[in-house]
Amino acid sequence: MVTDALAKVAAKDIEGLRPLACAGQEDRIRDQLGLPGSIGGELLPGLDTQALLDAVQLGVGDVKAGEAIIEGDVAEVPVTGTIKVTFDAAAMRPILRQVLDQQGTTMTDEQLDALLKTLESFGQDVPVDQTVRLVREDGAWKICQDTIELPAAS
Repeated sequence: MVTDALAKVAAKDIEGLRPLACAGQEDRIRDQLGLPGSIGGELLPGLDTQALLDAVQLGVGDVKAGEAIIEGDVAEVPVTGTIKVTFDAAAMRPILRQVLDQQGTTMTDEQLDALLKTLESFGQDVPVDQTVRLVREDGAWKICQDTIELPAAS
């Protein structure tokens, strides 16, 4: 279950997370991760959130789900490792230009290219160390977190 959720995050299948959640929390995982609605709507009005999702790659190959501790219809699964965050410079260009324009910030094409080159070559490792709570509903395990702790960038 947890591995399925990680694969959906890596594949940017945000809607695919919905059936993995317990009853009443179908939108919670997506909302707590800030995808895709709150990015464009609250943080950066008018931002094309799909373009942003397309420009960012999340490598979850180093994230592992440990052995579940099961008590009745509740399981706790430790999740540890590192998410590798990388950026596609060509896809990020119009997004950054839009953000800069909205903020009234002036940046030459050369400055923007230098920033994009830095982003493209900079893959950030984001450590993950948390427990995922699952509940059994109708015979199937579902993710049922009260909160999702977003890892801090290293």
